[in-house]
Parts: sequence; structure tokens; C-alpha cells
Amino acid sequence: MFDAEAESVTLETPSGEIGIMADHVPLVSLVSPGIMRIKTKNEEKVLATGSGFVKVTETKIKAFTQTAEFAESIDEQRAIEAQKQAKNIMEQKVGEISLADASGILERNVARLKAVGRHKKRSHR
Repeated sequence: MFDAEAESVTLETPSGEIGIMADHVPLVSLVSPGIMRIKTKNEEKVLATGSGFVKVTETKIKAFTQTAEFAESIDEQRAIEAQKQAKNIMEQKVGEISLADASGILERNVARLKAVGRHKKRSHR
């Protein structure tokens, strides 16, 4: 989704948020659903990501996630509705969608809404 030179990349892991800059030590880590920020010389890109993993080498960062969406392409209202539906399913424990599926939908839409919020803050500066 993004192939360019970046000054830094920040993403969420099960242990918390990590930042990766030039000359970072090689690393392989799990990625948690959340937001990924990619800073270049000219801009900051914000993505909502699903779970996956990241591999850092001496010269590259490769993130492999189940989902990834740029914040500006997310339909905020649709994400809010999906989040509400997932919460309802989890609370009622009924319906066609399993609890695990509802949990995944909830995590994904929380990440999407965080990305939209971050993007809005950056756009209003």
C-alpha cells in the first residue's frame, strides 16, 4: 500500500506502541489492530491496520497485516455503525456471527475510528 522512503513508522504491538526510524536494529514483531503512522519529509500518512507482523531490516520495513486502510478512505459513519453492531452481538451472544468474529469486527472498527480521528487532527492544523 505504501512504498516510499519514510523518516519514521509508528505502529501498535501487543507490548505497546513502537517507533522505527533509520538505522533501527533488525526486528520481527507482532502487529496489533490499531493505527500505523508513516512520516515522510512532506507528510504523515495514517492507516488503520488489523493484526499481523512487521519485519525490520537494515534498509526496509515490511508490515504484513490482515487489513490496512488509509484514514482518508474510511467511511466514519459506517465504521461507527459496524462498531455498534459488533458490541450488540457480543453483549447478546446471539446471531449468525460468532463471538470471535464480533470481537474482530469491533477491534477493526476501533482501529478505523482511531485512524480517522488522527487524520482529522492532522488535517485541521
